[in-house]
Amino acid sequence: MTAVRAGLNLADVRTVAGVQVVRLPAVVRGRPRMPAWPRVGEIREAVAARAQVVLGPTTDDAYLLVRPVLDRGSLAPSGDVQVVVVPAPDPRELLEPDPSAAIVELLRTPFEEICQFVDAVGAALADGAGDVAAAADLLAVTSSVDDRVHRAFGSQLPQLFDGATLRSMVSTELGGTGLRQLDGWVRMPEPVVHGIHAQLASRDAELSPPTVSTAAPLSRAAPTTQLHITAGNTPVVPVVSLLWGWAAKGACVVKPSAEAAPVIAALAGALASVDPAHPLTRHTTLAYWRGGDARVEDVLLAEGAFDRRVVWGSAETVRSVTRRGGSTDTIVMRPRHAVSLIGRAALAHDLAATVRLAAVDSTIADQQACMSSLLHLVEGSDDEADTYARWLADMLARWDAALPHRSPDRTRGELLALRRGLLATGDWHVQGRWPDVTSAVVRIDRGFDLRRHPGGRMVLVRAVPNLAEAARTHVDRDVSHVGVAPADALAGLRDVLASRGVDNVLPLGEAERTYAGRPHDGMSVLNRLVRWVNA
Repeated sequence: MTAVRAGLNLADVRTVAGVQVVRLPAVVRGRPRMPAWPRVGEIREAVAARAQVVLGPTTDDAYLLVRPVLDRGSLAPSGDVQVVVVPAPDPRELLEPDPSAAIVELLRTPFEEICQFVDAVGAALADGAGDVAAAADLLAVTSSVDDRVHRAFGSQLPQLFDGATLRSMVSTELGGTGLRQLDGWVRMPEPVVHGIHAQLASRDAELSPPTVSTAAPLSRAAPTTQLHITAGNTPVVPVVSLLWGWAAKGACVVKPSAEAAPVIAALAGALASVDPAHPLTRHTTLAYWRGGDARVEDVLLAEGAFDRRVVWGSAETVRSVTRRGGSTDTIVMRPRHAVSLIGRAALAHDLAATVRLAAVDSTIADQQACMSSLLHLVEGSDDEADTYARWLADMLARWDAALPHRSPDRTRGELLALRRGLLATGDWHVQGRWPDVTSAVVRIDRGFDLRRHPGGRMVLVRAVPNLAEAARTHVDRDVSHVGVAPADALAGLRDVLASRGVDNVLPLGEAERTYAGRPHDGMSVLNRLVRWVNA
């Protein structure tokens, strides 16, 4: 079994009955909570079941998460498993005991103090580099992507907690007065327009009030209680959700995926070292529970349990959450995908450079992220699309060699089923031998429902007569990102792509480009997370 550093202050890594067992904390309203060690018999029972997530909790209120350990050289299953033990939370403890008091306290916390706190968390993560590296190692043990991806995430994690970036995010999303409205009541434009009944009353001596208020209108952005249910496609997702919540001065409960549980240990240590008494610390909860656990979700998804909910994940997760909670304002990050538009000019000018850019956009998060391109629409003849497909396949083969990965068994099975079924008539260019294919480019001449795409570095290539027509006929609201080459074709395509529901229209190769306060899924998220109050 691959060795892992045990440097996390708030993690415990041991070998029990020949199995690596990792005990990780939750953070409940700022306080780290470690689960009890499960009994040896429970560990053996979990390992025998070989379940990715054992249906917990155990008798000592913990979940056992069992995941196959992959050989870090070949990324193939090693035959070992890792058992992660996390607390099974009491859902009543996750709720604010006095939501109004929490909101008042956060309301009165200056935003500059929030930024200083975020800076301090980033510094604590950087100072505890061993803890962050240990979290990255724990993420890598069961991961089907190269260790360098996790090391890069570990080095990036402290940088994400940056007060200046948070300040810029708020200024961008909430507008010129947004920072002031988070900290106090801001005077709004005048004149004030009085309602019909006030006007009617003023014309009747018996109805007219003795005085009419001349006070200027005021507005401010009030914090909210928030529940964030995040997805497992990348460990950065719970961090992004948490920072959104903090930027809005929210009292937050953030649920990471099972895959991201080690990140919580690093954050728990940073929060504990910065200031356990800070309002953000005391009103922050980071806790995993099994999706669908009625014991937890009947409480947390009930009407009025939170002011706001943020949901990332699969269509099934989104449906499960949105059908509950009645009028609770729910912000949905639904599953979507990306497409690339490759113009004739890009092919003619520099085909090699074009496929390099296209490969960058198609390898993000092993095609599990909404910005990773699945379909490339090539402006030209079938022969030109064939040539592009072959060049792209060669470039993906270089990616396989430089940054190895191994698709999960389910993805490989779905890929083989497509090869024998829906995509059997396509021209396949594969790297590796079935079923151990590491990448594939498939030249198709008919439509394919991208919701059935399995991910795992499979790119579909289709010839189109022109990019404008392709944008109108092959792009819909399930497409979040479109990468365009050549870049000077962007100006003529932005409007039509925006009209088709696309949220990000970018130069090819820049799908991950971002900035502080960038809208997500077509929304200014912070505008949704605060409550706008008028006075």
